[in-house]
Amino acid sequence: MSKTSALKFCLLLFAISFGVRVLVWQNNKVEMAGVQWGLTELYRNDAKYLSTGEFRLFLAGPNPPSDATVLLHPPGYPIFIGINYLSWGENEAFVIAQILLNSLAPLLIFLIALLLFDARVAMISGVLTALAPQFAYHSSVMLPDELAVLPILAALYFFVRAIRDGKLSMAVLCGVSIGLSCWFRSNALILPLFFAAFSLLLLPKHIRIRFAVTLVASFVLVIAPITIRNYIVFDSFIPLSLGMGTTFIEGLGDYDRTGSLGMPSTDFGVMAMDAQLANRPDYNAGGLLHPDGVLRERRRLRTGLAVVADNPGWYLKSVLHRASTSFRMERVPAIAPERNEFDTTPQPLYFLNRPLKFIQRGFVTATILPLFLLGLVLLIVTPEDRFKIAILAIVPLYYATVQSLIHTEYRYFLPTSHILMIFCAVFLSFVVGKLPHFSPKIQPY
Repeated sequence: MSKTSALKFCLLLFAISFGVRVLVWQNNKVEMAGVQWGLTELYRNDAKYLSTGEFRLFLAGPNPPSDATVLLHPPGYPIFIGINYLSWGENEAFVIAQILLNSLAPLLIFLIALLLFDARVAMISGVLTALAPQFAYHSSVMLPDELAVLPILAALYFFVRAIRDGKLSMAVLCGVSIGLSCWFRSNALILPLFFAAFSLLLLPKHIRIRFAVTLVASFVLVIAPITIRNYIVFDSFIPLSLGMGTTFIEGLGDYDRTGSLGMPSTDFGVMAMDAQLANRPDYNAGGLLHPDGVLRERRRLRTGLAVVADNPGWYLKSVLHRASTSFRMERVPAIAPERNEFDTTPQPLYFLNRPLKFIQRGFVTATILPLFLLGLVLLIVTPEDRFKIAILAIVPLYYATVQSLIHTEYRYFLPTSHILMIFCAVFLSFVVGKLPHFSPKIQPY
């Protein structure tokens, strides 16, 4: 595939991706406004501090260090919203900007697959990513999850480029990309170590160690401003954000079906637990990180680790179960087959809803998981393609192990779901290649 042809396809892919995401947003706008409402209000408030010039409140919150609510999330997403508020006002324009950026994900998947496979696999991968309802839905919700996927995909692209070209500059771009993702969500905090470990296995010997060190150093430099802010304002070493203790506790609570371990599964339950353990009724009324946010978060982590130490077999079982769910496809709200009082889709575009909904029905676990496994088998039985499994496994392996140790929601596993599209495309390309009128050979990029 020539560079000109690749560019033309990227433009077409972007148009498809953007159109699908806009349609999904228009059809689900009312419901999307209520998703994680409490969290989205925190993002809005922080963005308003920034857009109105209240930089001290944006950086430290109203009452540091006791009130550590500002540390519930990294500052990247409020900065993104705040910039849009400054540019367009406090309206839905930031959603369009978010959709535009998220529409680049299929392009990155296409480019990764194009480096590893032939043009047919790359094109199918890109189209699958553009049409998947899960990605379209999360692209429009007022949460940073899909935005955080983009830099991770970029990191994988630069990693593949490093394997192909052996350039140390790719290590810098890879580390910077993962760091940028952590400005939006802290889930990828340890991901650079996985990339570094795989670089020691896959890269040429003369560059392996330098690549790994450069990648990790670049990542650390990118997140350093957040870490420094946290240390200065809250007098604690907090690399990105607080919340792992809360998430850890709630993850244990989700699997404590009988309630015998006393682990809460909701934020309100966590606050009640704090109040009981410390004999502080005000903990139950203030918030997750107010008052004494840092102290309480560390106590939650110790409490969770104590439960794990007392129930190692039960915990291992829960981790394995969570890891298995990392390959599922979430069922997101469908596009309505008929117009209703809440439908905001413009009339001229409504005729696209029916075919799009028909296509998106196929993006369920019962379809995607078998395609993924079949694609994986094809790569395993092809000796020259086996090393590609290791490359594509870096991100899914990280989320299936590290993330599963803490807690799992589908939006945490979005990077894995994107990469599954490449495995699916490997098998679909194999099937297409067996059809008589698709028999001409397609050369690698």
